[in-house]
Amino acid sequence: MESYHSVAIIGAGISGLYAAQQLKSRFPDIVLLEAQNRVGGRIKQIHGMAPWPVEAGPEFVHGRNSVFVRYAEQQMGVKFGEKEWPDWWYFGRNVGGQGLINDEDVDDEVDKVHDLFGDCGDLPHPPPGADQSAEEFMKAHGFTARQVAVAEACYANDFACSLRQLGMRETIEENRKWDSGETYLLMDRSMGHVISSLARGLESSIRTNWHVASVDYAAPGGGVVIRAADGRVVRCRAALVTVPVSILQRGAIAFAPPLPPAKAAAIQRVRMGNAVKIVMSFSRRFWPENMYDVVCPGAWAPEFWMLKYPAVDPTAGTENCVVGFLAGERADEASALGAAESQARFLTQLDEVFGTPADPRPASSSLVKATFVDWSQDPYIRGAYTYPSLGAELGDRAALGAPVAGRLFFAGEATNESVNPCIQGAMETAERAAREITAALSAAAGPAPRSRL
Repeated sequence: MESYHSVAIIGAGISGLYAAQQLKSRFPDIVLLEAQNRVGGRIKQIHGMAPWPVEAGPEFVHGRNSVFVRYAEQQMGVKFGEKEWPDWWYFGRNVGGQGLINDEDVDDEVDKVHDLFGDCGDLPHPPPGADQSAEEFMKAHGFTARQVAVAEACYANDFACSLRQLGMRETIEENRKWDSGETYLLMDRSMGHVISSLARGLESSIRTNWHVASVDYAAPGGGVVIRAADGRVVRCRAALVTVPVSILQRGAIAFAPPLPPAKAAAIQRVRMGNAVKIVMSFSRRFWPENMYDVVCPGAWAPEFWMLKYPAVDPTAGTENCVVGFLAGERADEASALGAAESQARFLTQLDEVFGTPADPRPASSSLVKATFVDWSQDPYIRGAYTYPSLGAELGDRAALGAPVAGRLFFAGEATNESVNPCIQGAMETAERAAREITAALSAAAGPAPRSRL
């Protein structure tokens, strides 16, 4: 079975869907090829844990000045609530033993870590071939073991890596180019509503369970031939690849001819970290009412949060829901341990943080249900998002996103030149790719190929 299109988009995550929205009026015969049985990519929800859908993927929106916020407010009427981050800290026995502390009350040691990551854009880039990890940098500049633990829990975990994986070159570049603002935002509804909005009007163009096996971008006549694992074929004038870089690293899609050396090298240098979420619902709230997030230096789970959203199913789960977030090497450790042991360790940590002499095991004694989400196990994603990668060179992200032969294009958060792995970063690359495709096809001679399904 073959079909013919002006543009084919491989991957129906947020970058693929948003690119399709940008292109569909000009190229109404567009097609989206998605390997999974759903759209949305790394945006996915867990149902039944709380009276609202719990986000298995991204949940916080980083900064108000972004294409994502503009789209959600203007196209969907979304209302955003603002949160300060970090909110609370927990310092256990191995990092000072101070217990729970509000961020307003932290000491100068913690503030100096914020200063480092907030102002590192003023530092010079390490020279080519001589990148330095954030761990090496901190130790060389006299940061204490406690400060290193703070940076691991607060920054490396947020980047989806460890400090020894976090490269200073891309960290500096990300800091220089970040322009979304520092506020943490929460939507008044599930992220799934954004995916539904972006998929609207594309229903007839989306093909799920379409596992791309190969892309021939030197096909006779100047087009692109995309073949599925089951033998189906799509022919198009231009193809947009939006799959995660982890999929490209694994060689899951064969390109003919092979991708240019600069792009192939960048694919290997830009790394993607894993993320694990441990979601637990409890029969009672055992944490302060004004608390929404806790960063835990030196602890097994570096961060957890407890959020509330408008109820959509009052009979589902409980309102007392806690999400533990482990990323990078910590997520890999949890993945190796498995769901049962990881959940047991998280319960022990919550008991330690919130236990009192009168109520020593508040979490263990009130657990209702638990769910374990391991993004490394999704065969079409294999991780969470890219991070400022040790050894990546300036220009790697641009090389990842660069068009090939005027007919093969790339988008997705890994291709963002600002090293922005957030949702808005993915959407920005979709806008860029849509402009490139429109320009390339407008300049090409001849009419668009006829559609034949």
